[in-house]
Amino acid sequence: MGSETSLKLPIIDFSNLGQNPGAAEWDLVKSQVRKALEEYGCFEALFDKIPAEIRKAIFGAVEELFDLPLQTKMLNASKKPYHGYVGQYPQVPLFESMGIDDATIAEEVESMTRILWPQGNQNFRFTPISLLFF
Repeated sequence: MGSETSLKLPIIDFSNLGQNPGAAEWDLVKSQVRKALEEYGCFEALFDKIPAEIRKAIFGAVEELFDLPLQTKMLNASKKPYHGYVGQYPQVPLFESMGIDDATIAEEVESMTRILWPQGNQNFRFTPISLLFF
């Protein structure tokens, strides 16, 4: 009979980082991120400066995005490696990624939205754009 151990991911708090990337707080967080990625490959990030309603809207938009049919997701293509839709690899069957080229430009987000939802999707379109002004 084997024993099971519960895996607990590292939790890294980004909430107290100031505007100075050279500060000691940044160095501490950078070292925590590196260690977590080397040992676990991921971590849970804490950042309390984004209002709950924006977080909820973002997670809803992401769920809606990845619920699209595979053929639709594949319409988001890019010439840049690992941009656009990435997924469907037998080695990592649960991995999917969706990138937006020039995601900080509102017109690019709108363009991708029109590709994936030709009939329109105001909720998705405004969710990523709202982060640009946060």
